[in-house]
Amino acid sequence: MPYNELFFKRAFDLAEKGRGKTSPNPFVGAVIIKDNKIVGEGYTQPCGLDHAEIQALKQAKHLAKNAEMYVTLEPCSHFGKTPPCVDAIIKAGIKTVYAGIKDPNLLVNGKGFKKLREAGIKVVDGIWERKITKQLEYFIKYIRKKIPFVIMKNAVTLDGKIATESNDSKWITGEKSREEVHKLRNEVDAIITGIGTIKADNPFFNVRLENVKKNNPVRIILDSELEISLESNIVQTASEIKTIIFKSSQNINYERMNLLKSKGLQIETLPAVNGFLDLHELLVFLYKMNFYVVMVEAGPKISSSFLKENLVDKIHYYLAPKICGGTKSVFNNINIDKMSDSIELDIVSLDKLENDYRLIAYIKK
Repeated sequence: MPYNELFFKRAFDLAEKGRGKTSPNPFVGAVIIKDNKIVGEGYTQPCGLDHAEIQALKQAKHLAKNAEMYVTLEPCSHFGKTPPCVDAIIKAGIKTVYAGIKDPNLLVNGKGFKKLREAGIKVVDGIWERKITKQLEYFIKYIRKKIPFVIMKNAVTLDGKIATESNDSKWITGEKSREEVHKLRNEVDAIITGIGTIKADNPFFNVRLENVKKNNPVRIILDSELEISLESNIVQTASEIKTIIFKSSQNINYERMNLLKSKGLQIETLPAVNGFLDLHELLVFLYKMNFYVVMVEAGPKISSSFLKENLVDKIHYYLAPKICGGTKSVFNNINIDKMSDSIELDIVSLDKLENDYRLIAYIKK
């Protein structure tokens, strides 16, 4: 059955408006077509509010009867924080649904399409399958693997350094690169870093963008011994931005822990493996918090550990045309003997950002 590419593109573009705002739900777009015109459209709202299909139906009102719906993901068929979208679609009298991919969530996973067909609605699915799968890669991994999608961000000089020998690291990249990092922060659920980065840079790890609705991610600090300074920007802003410190489950200093809690920080414990906090257990914990995408913004130890443990899905690598020499390499803690054992990347884009370059790549598993 033919469908109009332009209408599906509109649904795809609408879905992007929900990026970074709907976790743990997927961000979806929907349009309703009557007499070859859009009479209703919508995109997924923050968790607990309208799904894309409901927004589109509310806008279309009575015009939805005998109309067509274009939607990027299979409509849900179960009660969650909102009623099933398929029931609303059936009640509105939609005659045809053109859909993207099947929902990987086993609560849906074909049940939505089945219910629509049983109600006499024509369903054409599998449209733009590759594009939609990439668009919803955070959600799909979260559902299938039961841990968040992990992005690693690094900003380095041409020779791979994150600082000079005196630990000066501001600024490696230019303003445009830093703006893009803030856009990325605005769509992730959490930023993961270590106490070394906090001590060296005293960052805020917030979102600083103009004319944009800001979504400050939860700040995750790996600090085995609770060394973080009470004067650090992280502690000073803990009452404004949710911050969780993960420490070792051994040698707990309850007095120090209670002091940090009084400043608004949440303290959690993790088992240690060879002196390092268990990163897989960390991701399991974040999955249980309903985080489906997290970003690692850290120094060599944590960046290297995530890579060595095969926990990184995608890299955003910002490269400045500078050489500073020395030993402060971003992946200093990875020691590979054979080139055949090196970590390989599947590069998807290389962009020029003023004087810098941004490489985006997937880790080959």
